[in-house]
Amino acid sequence: MSTGRSKQRLLIHACCAPCSTVPLERLDSEYDLAVLFYGPNIHPRGEYQLRLADQRKLCRRLGVELIETEYRPAEWGRSIAPFRNLPEGSQRCRACFRLRMEQTARIADQRNFDLFTVTLTVSRHKNSKVLETIGRQVAEDFRVAYLAVDLKKKNGYNVSVQRSLEFELRRQDYCGCSLSLTEAIQRRRKSGTVER
Repeated sequence: MSTGRSKQRLLIHACCAPCSTVPLERLDSEYDLAVLFYGPNIHPRGEYQLRLADQRKLCRRLGVELIETEYRPAEWGRSIAPFRNLPEGSQRCRACFRLRMEQTARIADQRNFDLFTVTLTVSRHKNSKVLETIGRQVAEDFRVAYLAVDLKKKNGYNVSVQRSLEFELRRQDYCGCSLSLTEAIQRRRKSGTVER
């Protein structure tokens, strides 16, 4: 479909600025980018506010539009409730991915984006194939395509660490949810790392 635009519009879901650095750098020449900050999973509220502040800072610096949503942790709680006792990487995370992708696709459709994607594939702890499967399923329910891109490739994770240092972005040691925070605290205690 010809829209008269030179680039397709791509909406990128983000829940932290460090993981946003790589897609914003790699996809800028090919797409007209915007970022959606939607993080009902992020806990506590103070962490949400810190991540949003860094996302604003990064988007301002790079001249990228940032779309913000309301903080609605109850949405996340309802979506993962049946899987609450499962570990990270399980159906619990897949339900969380789906919730965030559905909102991204919904907003992309409402605002006439051509595609949507997620920054999650930067993480070494996230399975890109699982994300691609969910993204394609969600795309079928909306009038917007999912862009499958494994941002870990070409040393993506390490690039995100380097860009975070360059742009003075705060990095976290948990994905964001209360359950992963509990798991991170347990890891810190085992390793003797002081809580931040």
